[in-house]
Amino acid sequence: MAPIAYNKGIHIQLGEFKMKTFFMCLAVLFFLTSCDTSKQKTILVTGDSWAFFLCFYKNLDTAFQGAGLPDGKTNSGCTATTRVGMRAENWMDSDYDKATKVSLADPTVKVLYLSLGGNDLMNYWNKNLSAQDEQVIFDKIMGHIKEIVSSYQKIRPDIKILISGYDFPRFTSDNKIKEYRDAYEAMGTPTPLELNSMLLRFSNNMAAMVDYKSVFYVQHYGMMQFYLGNKETGLLPFTTLDPQLISAPADPTRTGGNVSMTGDKDAYLQVGPLVDAFHLSRAGFDRLAEHAIYEYLGSWIKN
Repeated sequence: MAPIAYNKGIHIQLGEFKMKTFFMCLAVLFFLTSCDTSKQKTILVTGDSWAFFLCFYKNLDTAFQGAGLPDGKTNSGCTATTRVGMRAENWMDSDYDKATKVSLADPTVKVLYLSLGGNDLMNYWNKNLSAQDEQVIFDKIMGHIKEIVSSYQKIRPDIKILISGYDFPRFTSDNKIKEYRDAYEAMGTPTPLELNSMLLRFSNNMAAMVDYKSVFYVQHYGMMQFYLGNKETGLLPFTTLDPQLISAPADPTRTGGNVSMTGDKDAYLQVGPLVDAFHLSRAGFDRLAEHAIYEYLGSWIKN
């Protein structure tokens, strides 16, 4: 009887051992699977307020999911790599630049999405500048952006860099936000046509600056006029150039909308009666994210 009792005990102990081993292996397998980042492709979002809002609202993440690209995501610490009001001239060696360089060490980062230059334009441009003086401002801003891009390429020569432009703003003399009224006056109170035409001239300079091999440029001018039109001027939605044709790789300088108009009031960030003059609404940044994914980011995430 003793051997039978002994064998039974051994059988139970071996069974417990096998079960424990099984669960330990299962736990290890789960850990390894959860840590597998081979398919994950991170978009490192960095730069000014147009990058910050994409980060804050997680527009790119939402758009990737909507496009059936679950492997695409933005960097989790993007609030550390973006700054509202940041100028290109002040970016190098800032805390946000340093955080971007740290983030580039992440091997899942495949694309750097950079938005800079708009605040520099709004602070230095005036409608009374000569063409030569305007070009000096353009060249100075682009020089800063070139330096920034070059510093990131030295760290990660393998990644693609997408420099993102803007959409038409809504500067008016009766904006309830004093800072925007002051900025509008400092620019010489330009008409929408004067201001938008300048932005397109700068945008064309930016499009000519990049090589479209490792550094690319996409702008969104006229995008929100397509989706919302402009109730104040009678422009109907979905009557201007489709965003799929705006700044497409085959024609990066092609813009949409009506250059003599602002966007509709609903296109911009609003807090109660306050309407932003430059930043899009959350839904607007959703459309911007979709546009960037359609033109460039989607194919990069797939490949």
